[in-house]
Amino acid sequence: MTQLVKLEKRFEIALEKLELALANKNLGEASNNIDKKDKDAEKNTHKIDDLLIKIGKLEKAAESDAEEIDKLIMKLKKILEINND
Repeated sequence: MTQLVKLEKRFEIALEKLELALANKNLGEASNNIDKKDKDAEKNTHKIDDLLIKIGKLEKAAESDAEEIDKLIMKLKKILEINND
């Protein structure tokens, strides 16, 4: 009977250790997940910044193109006015 009690006690201790190990593992995984999410957020921020920079460049290029188109239209109007006279 005493051996059964000792075995039961050892089993309880083993379960407690297992629970602690799992809890520590879960905490470690949670910490790793938080770190990973932080890194992902940083990457996304950098991606957003890169996209905003590209959008700004495209806007400037579009403005430049619009100015060039306006100049060409003015030249075309002058040419058409000269030909109509």
